[in-house]
Amino acid sequence: MRVQVEHIEWIEAAKDYVFLHTDTRSHIYRARMCELQARLDPRELTRVHRSTFARLDRAVEVRRKRAGLVLTLESGRKLAVGKKYVEEVERRLGIPSARRRSKGGV
Repeated sequence: MRVQVEHIEWIEAAKDYVFLHTDTRSHIYRARMCELQARLDPRELTRVHRSTFARLDRAVEVRRKRAGLVLTLESGRKLAVGKKYVEEVERRLGIPSARRRSKGGV
């Protein structure tokens, strides 16, 4: 069964597999996160954690939590944004970066 990318809300890693979560169900797919990252358009699904991709246009809430962020998606699912990915997620969502502000930047 093929899953159209536009139906995927988020993806989570599970060793050599990933779970593709859509509005209606989850699908298991044999692939590694690094393989998906090379194949996916980051404007559609953005890496937000070492084990997670998210469709940022489905984010309904963004909260700061320590050095990271927590995204709440339309489905109600909350996803942690890892420190390594915070600046890219903030940039894509148009959120002023806490890191840049704390360093005296714009």
